[in-house]
Amino acid sequence: MVRNVLLVVKKSSRSAISAGWRNWVSFRRPAWVQADMRRQRDAQQAHRETLACVERLLRERQVPYRLIERTVNLDMAAYDLVISVGGDGTFMEAARCVRSQLLWGINSDPERSVGSFCSATRLSFGLILEKLLRAQAKIQELQRIQMTLNGKPFDLLIMNDLLVTHSKPAATSRYWLKIGRRQEDHRSSGLWIATAAGSTGAIRSAGGKALSRVSRQLQYRPRELYRRRGVDYKLNGGVIEPRARLEVGSLMREGLICADGEHVTVPFRYGDHLAVSLSPYPVRVVG
Repeated sequence: MVRNVLLVVKKSSRSAISAGWRNWVSFRRPAWVQADMRRQRDAQQAHRETLACVERLLRERQVPYRLIERTVNLDMAAYDLVISVGGDGTFMEAARCVRSQLLWGINSDPERSVGSFCSATRLSFGLILEKLLRAQAKIQELQRIQMTLNGKPFDLLIMNDLLVTHSKPAATSRYWLKIGRRQEDHRSSGLWIATAAGSTGAIRSAGGKALSRVSRQLQYRPRELYRRRGVDYKLNGGVIEPRARLEVGSLMREGLICADGEHVTVPFRYGDHLAVSLSPYPVRVVG
């Protein structure tokens, strides 16, 4: 039963747009700048209209809610349903903090926003809300990654993927990788580790494969692995079974772990140890 709702919305892009106009105030604005700013304004308008629709329908059905902008750390203990309004970025921001709550993604701008985790738009929100209030909505469980750094479990659970890399994009990422009993030293452009839900994202572009979204498997893939002569590399990328454990040791002075994009980054310096496994706490999503 839905008793208390937390609305997590994407941050306004208005300030970025305004800054862009100021930067070009003394010059003739190129066509591509004007086109992009129009796109941002249209996206912002679509987002406002979707948010207004969501709030109106919640009020009409007398569902209590609180609205906050997306942020890294969210306290969701008081809520039984979390609704993200934005795109996949907003959804994943909320998903990292969800524990037992139900999570529902609303794509506020389907023409311009990527929303593969979002099961509704403002056109379908009311219909699915009715099903949800009647306990008739379809619910899926999506797996998450538990990350342990130097023996200490990370507070946030990772919905999509991790990237282990050097802090400077052009520098070589040096690390050792261990899966089961096999361990290898790698030099690459970084290492992707993804959930099944995240398997259609960056890891697929790097040569991985798409898994069923509800699969309990994890997947890893080194980016542009440098192959030294005489070394037979076996840990070239693949699927990890649910009980398996993946470990990474940093051989970089300025390494970095990026969780679900650029919003959560953790230093990964020389000698640091990362352990990755399937979290025992999947996220329950309105499908």
